[in-house]
Amino acid sequence: MAPEGGRNRLKVMVAVDGSPPSARAVDMAGRLIQGRDGAQVILIHCVSGMSGDLFVGLDAVYRFMEESERLGRSILDAAARRLPEPRPPVLQLLHRGDPGREIVAVAREQRPDLLVVGRRGLGRLQAALLGSVSSYVIEHWDGPVLVVQ
Repeated sequence: MAPEGGRNRLKVMVAVDGSPPSARAVDMAGRLIQGRDGAQVILIHCVSGMSGDLFVGLDAVYRFMEESERLGRSILDAAARRLPEPRPPVLQLLHRGDPGREIVAVAREQRPDLLVVGRRGLGRLQAALLGSVSSYVIEHWDGPVLVVQ
């Protein structure tokens, strides 16, 4: 895969959530960038907000936010460690909000040559009810997307 403009650089953005499909997406990105001079990897993890109508108090909200950010950073660090040596520059981004929307927004800012996402394999009914991050990204991002199962 030759990046646009014929340059020997490859900027790959990978959405990670700590799941096995996400780990396989990181592994695939690692294979694509291995041996390329000037390759760059962007890892993004999105933390969803609290859901539900129950008011739990500000202390609980702050604890939830701190814990979800700690877990998100841990997921990003683990994903970065999966990349092959010598590792290219890795930008780790932790965002809060809807994963599909955040991934597409960051991709529009960063303009990766390739966006890699894992597919969780939700059934049709689950995907219709819950939505699918990979489906959202494919529909809303105008660049190449690699979906890894």
